[in-house]
Amino acid sequence: MELMRFLPVRALPLPERPRYLFSFDFDDTLFTMGGPAGERRMFFSIMRGLRTRYGALWGINTGRDTVYLREGLMDLFHDDPEAFAPDFTVTMERNVHLADAEGRLMPGLPWNDACAVAHDDLFSRYGGMLEELMAHLECRFSGLELRRQANDAFSLVVNDACGLDDVSCVIQDRVGPYEEIVTQRAGPYLRFSHRDYNKGTALAFVASRFRVPPVHAAIFGDGHNDLDAMRHLPEAFRCCPSNAAAEVKAMVACGHGYVSTEPRTRGVLDGLVHGVLPHFRMNTDIPKADF
Repeated sequence: MELMRFLPVRALPLPERPRYLFSFDFDDTLFTMGGPAGERRMFFSIMRGLRTRYGALWGINTGRDTVYLREGLMDLFHDDPEAFAPDFTVTMERNVHLADAEGRLMPGLPWNDACAVAHDDLFSRYGGMLEELMAHLECRFSGLELRRQANDAFSLVVNDACGLDDVSCVIQDRVGPYEEIVTQRAGPYLRFSHRDYNKGTALAFVASRFRVPPVHAAIFGDGHNDLDAMRHLPEAFRCCPSNAAAEVKAMVACGHGYVSTEPRTRGVLDGLVHGVLPHFRMNTDIPKADF
């Protein structure tokens, strides 16, 4: 987890009074593998302007682990002299890093300690049952090439969306009686987790540390695991790109939010300019015709 402090760029100094907090899912939301460098440059340009004028902070809220997110951030920062590190990250939907006075991302204690204890206890008590369940899934769904992630013992990868729906149904039937156990799902990935630690509770902790009220937060996401953040902070503004899961689009549409007609990174830029800025009554020098 300490790897985050060694990013090649650092977060900018905190505004004297942070006023807004923008949370971005990473894969297929903020970050598009092989996407145009111009989209990344536009993102950092917008965020610099919003930070200067409105005290806006930004961060990544993802299912990636710390090592994998660091690799992704290196791609996000690539060849952009204006890039700067996020003010916070949430990895594996639960572990928090916060920028310190020097702009380095440091573990958010005591949140991470309590999170680790809760998961150690959860997997100590239910690990045997989960191992049996995962072995059963590997056998029953052998045609899906279901596999476990090497760096996360209680997670699965299924590169078949419909197949993962079937796998999820079997899982819910088995773990339903255990209220502490939930699953986090994003794309082909599914992870077992403690119910008290997710993208929503982690983001609420981050907002409280920066003293930003949820009504001044914006949440961008495309996957099922982003629903926790949108549910847990119902006052926050919601945005999703056109490639978002149907459940996410429905969640965004039912409250104050913006469903972009553009996919991935371009959808984020569109959501910022045509969703977030009007909602918070912000002005920038960015021509809206660009989106």
